[in-house]
Amino acid sequence: METLVIGLDGGEWDVIEPMIEEGQLPHLADLKESGVSGPLESIRPPVSPPAWNSIQTGMNPGKHGIFDFSDFDEKYRRTSTNASDRCAVPFWTILNDYGTTTGLFKVPFTYPPEDVDGYIVSGFPTPNGTDDFVRPMSLQEMTGPAKDLFEDKSLYTGGNQEKFKENLIKVAEHQTELFIELIESHETEFGMSVYDGSDRIQHYFWKYMDESHPRYEPDSPHTGAIEQYYKIVDDGIGRILERTGDDCDVLVISDHGFGPLSYDIYIDEWLAQEGFLTRNNQNKARQTSTDVALLALKSGWQLVKQAGLQDTVKSIVPASWFKTGKSLEHDSHRGIAWDETVAFFSTLSGQGIFINLEDRFAKGRVTGEEYDKVIEQVRESLLSIRHPETNEQLVEEVIRSDEAYSGWVVDNAPDLIVRTDPEYTLKNGSSDELVRSSKQFDQDRSGDHRKKGMFIASGPSFDSGTIENAGILDIAPTLLYLHECPIPDSIDGEVLHEIITEDLKENNPINHTSKYGEFSGERREWSENEEEALEERLSNMGYLN
Repeated sequence: METLVIGLDGGEWDVIEPMIEEGQLPHLADLKESGVSGPLESIRPPVSPPAWNSIQTGMNPGKHGIFDFSDFDEKYRRTSTNASDRCAVPFWTILNDYGTTTGLFKVPFTYPPEDVDGYIVSGFPTPNGTDDFVRPMSLQEMTGPAKDLFEDKSLYTGGNQEKFKENLIKVAEHQTELFIELIESHETEFGMSVYDGSDRIQHYFWKYMDESHPRYEPDSPHTGAIEQYYKIVDDGIGRILERTGDDCDVLVISDHGFGPLSYDIYIDEWLAQEGFLTRNNQNKARQTSTDVALLALKSGWQLVKQAGLQDTVKSIVPASWFKTGKSLEHDSHRGIAWDETVAFFSTLSGQGIFINLEDRFAKGRVTGEEYDKVIEQVRESLLSIRHPETNEQLVEEVIRSDEAYSGWVVDNAPDLIVRTDPEYTLKNGSSDELVRSSKQFDQDRSGDHRKKGMFIASGPSFDSGTIENAGILDIAPTLLYLHECPIPDSIDGEVLHEIITEDLKENNPINHTSKYGEFSGERREWSENEEEALEERLSNMGYLN
């Protein structure tokens, strides 16, 4: 193998560096010592769907078109996105076109997989139960079912943190074993694998590590959970490197960083208070018996999930009951009076605001002529959000999408992207208080994304030292350069010249191509079963509500 990329979803230097200093991560320490390292700037907002697609394409979300795990159609129905929604060409397609074979294992947003010169085992979001997650299809005999490649988040939503931690570690160990088997049985010149459990364990176990967190729990049985996961990954990296050899260039990257999360801002309450959003049952005194019954059903469904009885309940009650429970589980936009609403929130993962435009939504009430005025009103309102007790400013920046992004699909983005104080995040749904302790499904959620991730490059093509200005948009052009492929003119990132040896730069000039611009492939619609399975996974992961 000539080049290996290891992804750590949410890899964070504030966790890794102290562990390196204590000798707990010997393989990452060796790579850092022998190579170039530093922060890796993510995009805004620093969330996995747009970030990983920017890594894969070298383009900003205004070109690749992935802004979140889901989008909204004209009837406000949330539709899940997949790799076929990407409107730009990923780097491995270009590598294949110029003769480099590629092996991709659990790389995010590769489902549904495409045919490649090599192999793909798709990463999240891949629905449980599908058998169409590998190329070539014969690989499924080696990998087993898709569900074995991902964590069982219902363990956490059911309140069993210890089993959830054990499951994350088991999945990481299983991933290492399978990737090694693939390296040995399917030789490729380029290989990439992404450990995604680092994101999950930091979301839910951060308070057990961070003494400065307001909900820090000293002497907890979960103390050391995050460190244990990183050590498992470091051990896996060492085992993988034994198979790749000393002549292999190795990059370790993350899509974003991580830090403490303390509070949720229930943004729907703010938008309703400011007159931008109207609910059908806004007057609680008019709440109907149907509303009460549905709320009771939703509570019951959560209890069923926590007890792990979903399959049992599904087998003994009418299918319509099960579907109602499922839809209530994720439908955070149920109850909005769309014809009276000016703006609405996207999702917890998206951190964006949509303007209810006439030209975009079936019941849009904002005209094109009103758009600039309305968007400024909403922006100023969001920036004025203050903590009800401390009066501290909770929103630091609100950016128009056409200012944050550029490209052929900017119009598909949320209209505003919101950046909160780092220890706060926007969350939809109803609440009696604007600000509450951060939770998901009544379980603590104490960590969240940061914009600066981590970067290491080690191997014969790289110098040693540090780099301060690397960004995720630079990964794709740098990988193309290493394999002597031309860099598409449409790419926003740049080859990271600073990390390349002088000898290689002298013998490998950068070439460009006008190919690989706007891309519009055949969209792959989710089947009903896939959509249901994916919805459950994303909801369990806390990305939808």
